[in-house]
Amino acid sequence: MNLLLAKRALGLFSLAVGVAAVAAPRQVTRFLGLNFDDQAMSAFGAREIASGAGLLSPVPPGPWFWMRAGGDLMDLAVLGRAIGRDNPRRKIAYAAFGAVAAIAVVDIAIAIHAARNRREEEAAAA
Repeated sequence: MNLLLAKRALGLFSLAVGVAAVAAPRQVTRFLGLNFDDQAMSAFGAREIASGAGLLSPVPPGPWFWMRAGGDLMDLAVLGRAIGRDNPRRKIAYAAFGAVAAIAVVDIAIAIHAARNRREEEAAAA
């Protein structure tokens, strides 16, 4: 596995998702059918931006991969609430839940790989 490539790709992805959540929190919330205020969605976006910035910085990426994995679990908890029968957009919430679950598996696998391969992790600090 190429940790440098993974850290750059996930860093850019985190920045994109984070900027969308911070720039348009109401639209993201409404799209997913969440009962969430703008400040909370912006906080989730800020977390994504922090993860992305950390992954794109010239430091070992391991802790940042774990930060993404933890964030994924937070996102899944929120999306789990959006799947309820009272959400008219629950099909979109289901799709988002599935996408975040898949991303969480990837993030956890990469974080474990980085933890087990310290030399590769150090080399990815570029």
